[in-house]
Amino acid sequence: MTDGIFITGNDTDIGKTFVASGIAAALHQEGIDIGVFKPMLSGIKREDPKSDTFLLKHMAEDNNPLQKITPFVFEEALAPYLGAKRAGVSIKLEDITKKWRDIQADHQFFIAEGAGGITVPYGEDCLVSDVAKEIGFPVLVVAKPGLGTVNHTVLTVEYARRAGIEVAGVIVNGLREKEKDLASKTNPELIEKFAGVPVLGVVPWTENVLNKNDMAALFKKHVKLSSLIKNKNERVPF
Repeated sequence: MTDGIFITGNDTDIGKTFVASGIAAALHQEGIDIGVFKPMLSGIKREDPKSDTFLLKHMAEDNNPLQKITPFVFEEALAPYLGAKRAGVSIKLEDITKKWRDIQADHQFFIAEGAGGITVPYGEDCLVSDVAKEIGFPVLVVAKPGLGTVNHTVLTVEYARRAGIEVAGVIVNGLREKEKDLASKTNPELIEKFAGVPVLGVVPWTENVLNKNDMAALFKKHVKLSSLIKNKNERVPF
């Protein structure tokens, strides 16, 4: 059975793809066969080197074509449901699930990434949470470091639980050196206390996407990667 995680966020534009890519680079460097899946992309072509799809494929060294990694692409930078609707396309949960089933056996470990937060509409009959539940991996929540993140994270975790989705933990992403105020310093502890899930890492802010080796080193240093591997055996060197 394929192992993996589903990455969501407690907000939009908080670095989900950066975290997904960093984890992919780190696990691949440790010899794990990594696949990536981001079913929907808006506002940029998946072939663009700056796209989330391109970055995920590059960092994971996934040999699947971009079209299989991200099967649905919309021209306008909008939530996927609205982007699809404005493009005259109707997408249902079964459409997304079929694309996942087509690739789910291609790799040893998959990193799937949703759009925005866990309740973002994906199609006529589904939210990101519905897709995450269908894929069946534990959810990893990416959270911003500053004030307000405890509330957003607790709500995200609680929603996932009520939807019947296991939550692997939280990664706080993008902590700037100058923002290490009391809130940022204490938020990981508060998240663990009130959300009831572990904070698996606090990743510092970086100005640019790093190369694969630097990304792998960054995430090995700041994230408890072993906690993301459910089916541990001799192939996992942690």
